[in-house]
Amino acid sequence: MPHVILFEHQNFHGRHTHVFGPEPNLNNSDDSTFNDMISSFVIIDGNWEFFNDWNFQNKLGPTLGPGLYPDIESATALGHRSNDRMSSLRPV
Repeated sequence: MPHVILFEHQNFHGRHTHVFGPEPNLNNSDDSTFNDMISSFVIIDGNWEFFNDWNFQNKLGPTLGPGLYPDIESATALGHRSNDRMSSLRPV
């Protein structure tokens, strides 16, 4: 089962949320807590794509597999253009 944990701050600090499948809009009406707030993540299972905009638009870096990603800027190889910008994600 695909599983990723998103963290509000670098090095897995701050609030976190677990995602088990496609999330087309981190800014949805029932919970917008993590939209444009992600700075680190852990991929427990599956390969994942991350996106700058809702509905899987404007991909943030390469597809990533299981591992620890303490700094989204390094993980995506996009530098400061990727921190606090994630709005959707999905397993592939």
